[in-house]
Formats: sequence, structure tokens, C-alpha cells
Amino acid sequence: MKTKLLVIPVIAMMLLGMLAVLPMASAVIWTNLKVVNLEDGTQEIHKWSDVDHPGDSFDISIVAENVTGLFGWELVLRWTPGVINCTAETCNMKIWGTGNALGPWDANPINNTSGKYHQSVTGRAPGTPKDGTFWLVNLTFIIVAEPDYMSVVHTQLHLEKPPGYVAYCLLSALPKPNDEIPHNYVHGEYYYHWAPPTEIAYLEVVPKNTIIAGKNIYKNPVQFSVDIMIRDVASGWRLAGIEFLLRYNTSVLDVLSVDGGDAGGFLYPFTAEPGGTWFYEDVFESLGKIRVAYVVIDIPHYTPAHGEGKVATITFNCTLQEKFPTSVSSDLNVTLDIENGMTSYFINWKSDEVPYLEAKDGYYEMKGYVIGRVIDLTTQYPDPYGGQGPGMPSDMFWPQKQVELNAYVTYNEWPVQQKIVAFEIDNPQGDLVDLLTGITDTNGKAHVSFRIPWPCDDPESLFGVWTVKATVDLYCIIVNDTLEFHFDYLVHWLKVTTDKIDYGHCEYINLNVTFGSHSQQAHWVLITVVGHDEVNVPYGVDRVWILVEGAEYCTLKEYTVQLSIHVPKYAAAGTSTLYVNAYSAWPAAGGSPWAPTYVDSVSGEPPTVNILAAWAP
Repeated sequence: MKTKLLVIPVIAMMLLGMLAVLPMASAVIWTNLKVVNLEDGTQEIHKWSDVDHPGDSFDISIVAENVTGLFGWELVLRWTPGVINCTAETCNMKIWGTGNALGPWDANPINNTSGKYHQSVTGRAPGTPKDGTFWLVNLTFIIVAEPDYMSVVHTQLHLEKPPGYVAYCLLSALPKPNDEIPHNYVHGEYYYHWAPPTEIAYLEVVPKNTIIAGKNIYKNPVQFSVDIMIRDVASGWRLAGIEFLLRYNTSVLDVLSVDGGDAGGFLYPFTAEPGGTWFYEDVFESLGKIRVAYVVIDIPHYTPAHGEGKVATITFNCTLQEKFPTSVSSDLNVTLDIENGMTSYFINWKSDEVPYLEAKDGYYEMKGYVIGRVIDLTTQYPDPYGGQGPGMPSDMFWPQKQVELNAYVTYNEWPVQQKIVAFEIDNPQGDLVDLLTGITDTNGKAHVSFRIPWPCDDPESLFGVWTVKATVDLYCIIVNDTLEFHFDYLVHWLKVTTDKIDYGHCEYINLNVTFGSHSQQAHWVLITVVGHDEVNVPYGVDRVWILVEGAEYCTLKEYTVQLSIHVPKYAAAGTSTLYVNAYSAWPAAGGSPWAPTYVDSVSGEPPTVNILAAWAP
């Protein structure tokens, strides 16, 4: 029996010996210090170049998860400089109750030059150490670096202990060296992916229609030019080359010159130095086509092209004209240079073809020359904006502007003097407004004028197309000409929108202002916005100049501009009214309004937004 009892101690001693040589399992740490994407709660931030752009922001939170006895923290977060920038922090000062925290201790915690954030907060009595999961600080970043074509920009949001600490960032209430709470580091990952842009570029012939009347090319040669424009270029495509063919009718047109690639060319501003682009043109007279190639050759210093601009200017000589009423014409068609191996108009910096939209072609027409009995009715605007040529319209007029009417009377292109010419002016409703006569001078010109009425009641009812008719008895036969023009404000408001409805103090109100114009000739327009708070105090102003030109007759050409005003601290909380206006120049410089203040088409009032009794988020 005793022998059996001795076996038990021996076995126990053997087991203890084995335990001595076996490795001890490390303790499992359940506490995490982690980076959290506030948008989806994960540790990854993914941005895409087709919807996210440099300057756009995103938010992360640094969270202490499953912590026991938390009474303070100090941490460092690092990222790759130049990829993103940190712009703001919000520390959680209520973990231990309102007023029970000290800090933040670092007055300048953000260093974007080195890509570093360093901050600390500690609890204080009567607060007590806390158990659970807490957000420590929220950080706002903005996108800085764009991804290259079909690539990704990446940086880790790397958590690390601050200088002087042993291993961890979370602190208990115990005195050093035992105050560090063990935890895992769960880092964040930021990715900015290249994605095909939603904007697709296209080529356009400007002006769309070139219609020439009132000329005789056999007496005075006639030339005209068109610009080939590129529109809607997104930087994400890295567009670096353009090639196309322009086809025309050789029986009515000759090419005089093809110009481009200079400082006014679209690609020029995106290269570092003069000579960074190459422009090539070749005219195939017998085939009625022009080949144009325009590329960036200074790729190492190339900035991704974006926006719109001029590719080339082509000047034609008019070579054929028939007798009125017969006209001659030519399409000006932009086509792919398939015979040169191109299946797109555009290539990127790797010479890969990129998508395109169908080109917007042009059109040329030469009205017939007129012999025999002729009357040509025009306004004071220069050719081709004044209605020169039989039946041609004039550029627009705006309220109370004086209209100068000239009727040129000729027989076989020679002026006829001392002829009495009748002028009849009708408003858009067909009502007779004025009836005048004039006598031709030595140049065969009869002149009269009138100022467009602006009655006290509903003057805008006169907006629309006005008609002027001129007649003359020329050798016992009545000849006539009709001229139309559009009457409207030079700036015709369409809509004003804001990026949202509610704004905090120190936030920016961003507006899109869309308007139209019937103006064919060039006029500078100053678009302004002024914000008034609820007690009618003006608190912010912004302005932008825009050149208005190139509308086709009776067609409203649309324009959109962006404006932004800052909400200062002194702006009263409540409803803010935004006053949008258009001027010919600053009033102090002698300018005047092009139109009344914008009002909503439904409410009849200027747009409003809400200013909150709060700071910007």
C-alpha cells in the first residue's frame, strides 16, 4: 500500500518538471486602439477619381475599444506627406464627464509637412477611470494627390506610441511605469483609385453656322474663320494628344490657313515651358480634308489637361457664289482619322486612346448676290450682326435701347439717291409700334431710329421677336426687306441653386448660377451675390466676370458660374436671403444692371438658406 502512495508524489514531480520546460502561452489582449472610417465603420477609406476630387474631405475616428480603467491617452498618427492633409481635430473631452478632462495638451498637433498628428488628453477628478469603448478624437482630412492613369494612391494611417512611452498609448490612473494599458494597434488604410471620369470630351466647330449674306465675292473677296474647340476634358483621362480630320466642299471653299499650338492653344497651359507641345497640319485640297494633330511632347513636366479650349483656327476663302435666291453651302465635318490608324480623337500620355463623344460639326452658307432692284435693311450693329443681306436677322436689343435702322437701296449694286423708304415696326404680338419714312442719301442709305418702349405696366410682355419691314418704290416696282431681332434682358436668369440648405457659422455657401443670353456679340457680365442675414445685415459678397457671346439667332445660349460666400460669426442665425445680380461693370465704374435681381420662378422671391445657431461641422 505504501508503495502505491509513493507513486503519486513521483508523478506530480514529473509533471512539474514538464511544465517547467513547456513554453507559457502569452496573455490575450482584448483592447484595441484603432482607426475607424466614420463613413462605414471599417479601417479602410476608398476614394474614386470619378466622384472624389482633390480638396474633398473625409473623416476618421481613433477609437479605444474594450478598454479597462482608461484615464488618459497620448498617441501619434502618421501618413505619407503630400497624399492627404489633416485639416481639423475634435477631441472627446466628455469621456469622464463634462469638465473632467485636461487638454488637449498640444496646441499645434497637425504637421502635414511630415505627415504627423500628435495629441493627448487626460482625465481628472472627480472623473474616474472608465471601462468600455470610446472615441478619442475625430480627424478631418482632404485629398491632395491624384492617382495616375489606372493606378492607386495609398497611404497607411499608422498609429504608434509617442516618444518616451514603453509600448502603448492608452493610460490608466496608476503611476508610471505601470500606467500604460496594453492594447493592439489597428491601423487604417487610405486608397484613392483612378476611375474612368464621367465627363467625356468632344470636339466642336465654332461658330456652328457661318451664314454670309449681302456680299458679292466677285467684287470684294470674302473670308471667314472657324475654331475647332475641345470641351469637357476631365483630368483623369490624362489627355495629351488630339488628332482629327475636317472635311469641306472644295467647290465652294479654299483653305487659306490652319493655325494652332501657340500660347492660346488648349494644351499649352498644361506644359511647363514654351515648346512643350507640337502642332501639325496638312491640307489635302483635292480631297477636301484637313488633318490636324496637336500633342504634348514635354510629358515629364505635363499637368493633366482639363476644361476646354481651342485646338485650331481654320481660315477659308469663299470661291463660289450664285445669284440670289440661290445659295451655296458646305458642311464642316469633324471626322476620325481612321486612315491614319486612329479610332478616337484623343490619346493620353501613354498614347492609349481615350473615349470621345460625337463631334459637333459646322456649316457654311453663302447667300446669293443680288442685282437689279435691291433694298437691304440693317441695324447699327456691324456685319454680320446687323442683319446685312436680304431677310437676315439682327443681334438682340435690351430694354430702352435705341434701334438705328438703315435701308440701303441699290440698282445693279449702284446706290439710288432721293428715294423715300417706308419703315414699319411691329412688336411680338404683331401690333404696330412705329411707322417712319426716310430718304436715301448719296450712298443710297435711308436712316430712321426709334427707342424700344418700356411701358409702366408689364413691360416684359414686349420681350420676344420684333419685326421691321422696309419698302421702296424703285422704278415703279415695290421692293422690300424684312429684319427681325430679339428683345430681352441681356442676362436672362434661369436658376440659382446652393449645395445645401443649412449652414453653420464659418462655413461657405456655394452657389451655381445659370443664365442665358440671346447676344451674338461679346459683352462682359459681372455676376454678383450678396448674403443678407435674418435681420438684413449683409455679411458676404462674391463676384465673377464672364464673357457672353456667340448665341445663334433666337436661341438662348446658357452659361453657368460658381460663387461662394463665407458665413461669419456675426451673421445672425435664421433665414438668409441671397441676392444675385448681373452688371455691365461695377456701379462705381459707371456700370448698370443687365437684368433685375434673380427671383425664383415659382415663389417670385430671391433664394434663401438657413444659418444655424452652430459652428460649421
